[in-house]
Amino acid sequence: PDVPFGNTVDKLAPGWLNKYLTAKRSVESRLAESKGLRSAIFRPSLIWDWTKFDVLPVIPVFNAAAALGVPFVDKTVRIETLADAIVAGIEGDDVEGVQRVGEMEDISKRVR
Repeated sequence: PDVPFGNTVDKLAPGWLNKYLTAKRSVESRLAESKGLRSAIFRPSLIWDWTKFDVLPVIPVFNAAAALGVPFVDKTVRIETLADAIVAGIEGDDVEGVQRVGEMEDISKRVR
């Protein structure tokens, strides 16, 4: 858990979430340890686009919480930004490791 209060949240999380997080961390660790393999791990928060009417109302809430530094809440990301960042990650040898929303926004500009 490489975020503030990660260990505390792990203890409070339901079993299914702990299993998911354990599996995710295991895969990410194996990727990081792999020799001769460049891996980029994209960690978006809430992914949205203008057609997802069910999530549009919560976007400002997520973004405000992220701006206030609420643990486990990152700024939302549009699906186009995530897709462009992944393409840029494939094309760019310098994209490696964990990519959070800020990095995704930066590298997505390469393919626009």
